[in-house]
Amino acid sequence: MVLLSVFMVFLCCWSSIINAENEPMGACFFLGLKKTGSVGKTKPEPDGAPNAVFSVSFTTPLTDKKIEEIEIKASNPSKTWTSHLETHGSDFLGVAFAKNPSDILNRKEGELKSQPLTDSNLLLFVIDDGLFSRQKRKYQIRVLFTDGTAFNKQAQEASGANPALEPPPGQAIYPVRMSAFSKGISNYDAVGFDKKIQGGNKPNALFELKLETKDREITALEIRNIDEEKAVWDTVPTSHNPPVGVALKTDPTQLINEPDGSLKFRVKDKVDLNLYVADNGVVKRDKTDFRINVAFSDGQIYWTKVEKSPHATKESSGDTTGKNRGTQVNFLGEWLGFVPTNAVGPYPEIKPDGKPDSVFGLDIDVNPKSAITGIEINSVAGVTRKWGTHGTSQGAWGLAIAYQKTPTALLNKPDGSISIPIEGRTQFYIYAYDPGDLAKTNQNLRIIVRLADGSYYQQMVKKGLTTTSSVVPEVESSPQAKGLITCEFRGFLADLVNTSNRPGKSGYLNGTFIMKFHVEDKKLRRVDLAGPDGEVRWSSDPKASVMFLGVALYPKIYQLINAKAGPLNAPVSGSATIYLYAADNGLLSSPKLRLTVTAIFSDKTSLSAEVVK
Repeated sequence: MVLLSVFMVFLCCWSSIINAENEPMGACFFLGLKKTGSVGKTKPEPDGAPNAVFSVSFTTPLTDKKIEEIEIKASNPSKTWTSHLETHGSDFLGVAFAKNPSDILNRKEGELKSQPLTDSNLLLFVIDDGLFSRQKRKYQIRVLFTDGTAFNKQAQEASGANPALEPPPGQAIYPVRMSAFSKGISNYDAVGFDKKIQGGNKPNALFELKLETKDREITALEIRNIDEEKAVWDTVPTSHNPPVGVALKTDPTQLINEPDGSLKFRVKDKVDLNLYVADNGVVKRDKTDFRINVAFSDGQIYWTKVEKSPHATKESSGDTTGKNRGTQVNFLGEWLGFVPTNAVGPYPEIKPDGKPDSVFGLDIDVNPKSAITGIEINSVAGVTRKWGTHGTSQGAWGLAIAYQKTPTALLNKPDGSISIPIEGRTQFYIYAYDPGDLAKTNQNLRIIVRLADGSYYQQMVKKGLTTTSSVVPEVESSPQAKGLITCEFRGFLADLVNTSNRPGKSGYLNGTFIMKFHVEDKKLRRVDLAGPDGEVRWSSDPKASVMFLGVALYPKIYQLINAKAGPLNAPVSGSATIYLYAADNGLLSSPKLRLTVTAIFSDKTSLSAEVVK
């Protein structure tokens, strides 16, 4: 009997040793509160209240392991959160991989244990019960696996961390080597304060990041203050922080962000990056220190402190490279329309293609004397397109440059490159190949001017409603008219039309559009409004299934020129402002609806534009 008792004790001890060997090792941290919640009190959807965030990092392999349940127990006072939905007496605990914190893995019961552990770093989100600010409160985290093993650990404090990007305390910054510098305020406008990757009409602050690693993919990047004034920017689309515009230092005006601001960029060996952020005044005041956090696809996160560059200035009137030495540059780039000049085509070199060119105007003032060595135009949203003089942008279609006073005498060298001396104010024409939609869409374009000292300057291209008479010729007959058009939805202002295809009031306010265009010697025959599928929904001369569109000429904005359905036959020459009235069938009330307006002329040419809402 004694022998049996000893044997049982031995088995129990041996079992404990085996389980201890199989139990995963790791660390847990309480990262703090997140202002915008990821989960609610009892469900995986946020309810507007802040979340407390914990991290769990496993240091032992998790081969073939799946999680059955995760539980957090708080003491002083007591409280329980669990990853199981609708557990009596417990609040909900959301689980996410650290590299993708917005994707809650357990939105439905049983989903968590079906997820393979592709990331050894987890984030845990729970609703704030109002007591997480207590410093003496303790949290025990228990992770139960489907094979019966478990991980138990008390969470340590890691206050001030960002759950989307912050590394656990003590994490080494190697084998990734990084250094970063603040370069002050640049002259480049890459991003604004919202998540859209587009300029905010104000020069950005510039940070430079040097990074060395071996064949790893960057998936997120964050710049944040570590003292003084609060400031955070990142590339996480689901955060509420302003974006970081990321560009290679070798091509500093071409952002490599995805359209939603996120970042997926593979580093083979080493890379130098320019990081642009919209300054809220913190960078300019130069009293705050920063750090840069970089997350990789393997779940690892590394950071480096930002040093102040000796070349940084609190506000620079010049370039983003730091090479500028007092050069003053002011300029405006504008799309003007079309010209008979046939100088370029869809080729890198200066080579005509037999079609009329589109023309941009460049009005630039440079002091002291310098030389323009390159001009680029590229799209910042939608279809990616780029034009450039030789040597400025690989794969770009060529640009031909001429003084406005001699518009047919090109200044390009035989290979398409330029070196144009400039001092003071000078006006140029820039000829570019039209891909077919420059007149049809309101796409955002950026123009970049490079000078001989290595500096570069940029502005958004303006689209005016007038054209330069000395350049733009009489419009030739073609499916697309030569001219400009814009259209803006102004809300619900008057009751002039109904939902039928005949004129008449409806008793409800109509959707009102203001259309502006510029053409020469035309007759406006018809105006159509099409939905996102391209189908015409409203027309001034509608078919049976199309609703009637009212047309009024400014300043008589409530007097329809098509009180009877049929062709408009309204003569137009130069600039015109037209009010359009459409009965709302439910589509106009949607702020996300994309509409296209088309003006059709009697010579069968037309102009189209996307409606701005």
